[in-house]
Order: sequence, then structure tokens, then C-alpha cells
Amino acid sequence: MTDPKDRLLQAYNHMVDELHAAMEKTEEQLSPTVDEMLANAEQMSKKLYALTQDEAKTVVEHLKRDIGHARKYMQTEGKELNQWLKFDIDLVEGRFADFLNQAADKNWLDFRAFKDFQTNTLYKTGEICGPGTLRCLDCGQEMRLTSNNHIPPCPKCHHTEFERVVD
Repeated sequence: MTDPKDRLLQAYNHMVDELHAAMEKTEEQLSPTVDEMLANAEQMSKKLYALTQDEAKTVVEHLKRDIGHARKYMQTEGKELNQWLKFDIDLVEGRFADFLNQAADKNWLDFRAFKDFQTNTLYKTGEICGPGTLRCLDCGQEMRLTSNNHIPPCPKCHHTEFERVVD
């Protein structure tokens, strides 16, 4: 039987792929809102990975957090995606970097329609997170995630709460 955490991670990756594909299509047609694209990706992932409504909502919240945090950082600081990741973008696995770079581009899409987005920058063990560097809020240990993955406990102190490190 498939581990529920694996299903959620697979759903997160699928949602990234679906959003990336939808963004490519929008250049040819009227742009749907990010929420519409996320809703479509959520519905497809629920069916493909047999997610409950709560599981799908959790995955969408994690993806929104990562998109929103990257977009806010890149726009307010005028920095690039590799500075948000805090490591070379070539180390990022999968399509997440392309998708995030496009989603965070202020000229690509009007994110005012990205309703209910909150810049919750607290990351917890067990949550799904896109690539980047996280810092333990207890001991300050940094850890790099080079792919979409579940956040592990701190390798140094086993604490379970982190913040994203940029620059």
C-alpha cells in the first residue's frame, strides 16, 4: 500500500506540473486566475492520488505558500529565484524552478486574484515544501531541499519548525 505522505508529495508535484502547463497555455488564451488553475490542478490530483478534500486542501496551501513567498521576495527585493532558494538553481530537481520562476514573475499574471493568500512563512516538519533553504527556529541549523519534498526534522536538534532563508 502506498504511504500517505508519498501520495501527498506526488500530488504536490502533479499540481506543480499542472500549473506549469496551464501557465504555458495562458499565453495563447485569456488568462485564468491562479486560483482557477490551482482548483483545476487540485481536482485532477484528488482523482489521480485518491486524496481526501482535506489532504488536497493541505497540498494547495503548501503550494500557495511557496509561490506567494517566492513572488513576494522576488518582487519586493528585486532579486532572482536562486537568491530566494539560497543556492544554485541548477541543483533544483524537476520542473518546480521553471514553474516558480514563471509564477513569481510580476509581469506574467496579476496575483491580486490569488485570493486568501497569507504570507505564512512558518514551515513545519511533515509539510510539503518546494526547493530552498530552511533554517531551524530552535538551533539555527540550515538545510537545503533540492526537490519538492516533505520537511524533515532538524538534522541537528530534531526541532520541527523552520523559516525559509533567502540571500
